[in-house]
Amino acid sequence: MASYTKHMYCKDIDNIKKELSKILKTLVPVLPQNYNCDTIVQLLQEYYPLEWQLINEKYEYYSIKDKSLVRFEKKKRYSMSTPLSLLQSLDIYNRIFSKQYVDDHIASFSSETYLENVRKFTALRSPKIKSRIDKLEQAKKKAQAVEPAFLDALIGLYNRKTTSQKDRIYILLELEKYYCPKVIKFLCKNVDTEYNRQLRELSFYHLQSWGHFSAPLRRQKYMRIPSKNKKRRKYLKSIYANERFNIKAIPEELEYRIENSKEQLIKSFDFFISHSSNDYSLVQRLIQNLNEKNCNVYCDWINDTDYLKRKLVCEATLRVIEKRIEQSKSIMFVGSQYSYNSKWVKYELNYAYSLRKPIYIVNVDAIAEGKFSYEPCTDIWFFNENYKNIQLFEDRQQVVN
Repeated sequence: MASYTKHMYCKDIDNIKKELSKILKTLVPVLPQNYNCDTIVQLLQEYYPLEWQLINEKYEYYSIKDKSLVRFEKKKRYSMSTPLSLLQSLDIYNRIFSKQYVDDHIASFSSETYLENVRKFTALRSPKIKSRIDKLEQAKKKAQAVEPAFLDALIGLYNRKTTSQKDRIYILLELEKYYCPKVIKFLCKNVDTEYNRQLRELSFYHLQSWGHFSAPLRRQKYMRIPSKNKKRRKYLKSIYANERFNIKAIPEELEYRIENSKEQLIKSFDFFISHSSNDYSLVQRLIQNLNEKNCNVYCDWINDTDYLKRKLVCEATLRVIEKRIEQSKSIMFVGSQYSYNSKWVKYELNYAYSLRKPIYIVNVDAIAEGKFSYEPCTDIWFFNENYKNIQLFEDRQQVVN
């Protein structure tokens, strides 16, 4: 196992060097008349920010693994060079810093040619960088940038020996809804150690969607079986490793999990966001602001997007919404022309009011202006003592606003 691990590490480093060499070659035309090592690093950060970030993540990843080995009184296995040292070890790097090359570059340097090269290269790289960053940002919008109090409990549930592969799928889906260091660290460890193929791959590809690529995805035969018990080793190798489970992405499935599974019962939220989907972009900004204040919120298209499909609205959807309101300390009503006319918003507010939940209001106009202050909702315009009779399912294809 150790020899395979070392082999994969060496292969990883070779790939990094090859990629860096290709990148450095493309940067040669945009070198200024006088340059040094800092200039190269600045160009890498400007034109290849994600690639340079990946190399730094790799270095941190292997350094942590070495520190772990030392902590258990074992020899370091990797001793990866710093990204700067890897850069300086490249043939092309040493060539462009040779005295002959530097002298020739200074002598033949043309400001006009240099500026034209910078213009063309910037025009070439900028759309590619923006496209990748936009893609990563879209993936991150499906998660909250906060660490809820129940995160440790979820991870603890996942790590229990008695937890089934099926339940781990559900727990993993819950953890992936939070973009924070603790979840990133957990997913990296899962890629390294999880013996079930499906769970390991889910962790790996989710990390990739967030722009984290440090942990390599190993083939099954090279995974260490995490037990010394012969009977358990046999079970893990012949059964657990190949178990697969695909969730039923329907409201009824979530309703069942909420009533019967631990990963749902331990959840709680600071705010339930009662809003219209027409205000999506502004609600997203509000959620980001609340996350910055360390508030964990409930929003259906973030927290339960796997189940609450808009075309599958039904009684189970309503029961899920009611349970999420019960799990929330307060309600945040996002006021707009759409939300004031939404039957679902009126139902949510009435249900929360019946439970004596604090209700706060913030208007979309204020959010648009960058003002996120909210205040208690003193006007109970929504009140309807017969709210349970509000017709929410006149049309099975009705959109939940």
